[in-house]
Amino acid sequence: INVANFRFSEMSAEEINSPMKKLAFRNADLTDESFNELLKLLRYTPELLQAEFDDCALDGVGDFQPSESDIVRELGKVETLIIRRLHIPRFYSFNDLRSVYSLLEKVKRITVENSKVFLVPCEFSQRLRSLEFLDLSENLMVEEYLRNSACEGAWPSLQTLILSQNYLKSIERTGEILLTLKNLTDLDISRNSFRPMPDTCRWPPKMRFLNLSSTGIWAVKMCIPQTLEVLDVSNNNLDSFSLFLPRLRELYISRNKLKTLPDGSLFPVLLVMKIRENALSTFSKDQLGSFPKLETLEAGDNHFICSCELLSFTLGQPALSQVLPDWPDSYLCNSPPRLRGQRVQEARPSVLECHQALLVSGVCCALLLLILLIAGLCHHFHGLWYLRMMW
Repeated sequence: INVANFRFSEMSAEEINSPMKKLAFRNADLTDESFNELLKLLRYTPELLQAEFDDCALDGVGDFQPSESDIVRELGKVETLIIRRLHIPRFYSFNDLRSVYSLLEKVKRITVENSKVFLVPCEFSQRLRSLEFLDLSENLMVEEYLRNSACEGAWPSLQTLILSQNYLKSIERTGEILLTLKNLTDLDISRNSFRPMPDTCRWPPKMRFLNLSSTGIWAVKMCIPQTLEVLDVSNNNLDSFSLFLPRLRELYISRNKLKTLPDGSLFPVLLVMKIRENALSTFSKDQLGSFPKLETLEAGDNHFICSCELLSFTLGQPALSQVLPDWPDSYLCNSPPRLRGQRVQEARPSVLECHQALLVSGVCCALLLLILLIAGLCHHFHGLWYLRMMW
């Protein structure tokens, strides 16, 4: 719909009292002037909780300056504002939204995704005192502008911050910048291109969740905060994980290069681990037993060597599906060649493969007995004397 020339027809607020809770615009064309008109709808939707703008275009520079009689000073009960893929042709000339500061003071959740956001002015951040959730995915944020956005006193109630797929380069600087967010617990900085992880970092004191997936990291170090309960480092280049995290309950480490399960003693309270699509070749009862509280393990789509040890372990554990939710379909043999492609649950090795030591011992014993028998017969029938005579 094109609402560029929209003008609101005034009606008495007593005549219309809409129970509407969500108002969404999709593929709509807006201007600064029509946005001011749309704000007048708030007088007639006292129960509105969420406003959403998807794939809209704003032909303007954020110059929202209605006349004094038309000013809407707050969004009523609106708690959630979602903006996705907003196209602003003149976004580099966009105003600092000072005219709508007061409108958003009581909003608790804001999503501005894929809309070329490169800066949230410090003063604006400080006015968002009720904000608990902020999603700025797929934008143009860098550390320099993030420092201005997360200035002292900014977002005082913020608990969840999503900065996925921006232009952040340094984990250390990002953590230091966010120290001003005293109540931050969940941070998603996935799909950024980070430089090598430093040995130590500083983070907000209440951090519990950290998403570092798809960031290109090669190793995890003490830079990871010890307060974490959930850590996602999926889709990176990790070939080992040896960091002690005493409070970690969930670890997501799929699509890496690990060849063995991490040491369970590093995670004394770990409940869930997803380690799919790595380079695991086997796991054993001892390895699983090193995780004292593990309840769920997803380790499918790895390169399993269907050795006698692995197969005997899986055959002796009929309740594996209670721990492995992706068992048995995602667990396929990669070697030996004759078992490749078979499910680990159904693979059966040959006696020769699983009892080589016993077979060799039996052959050796049989040969020894044969030699002793031949020697005894030779002695009994004077075989050595006949051999001399023949010579």
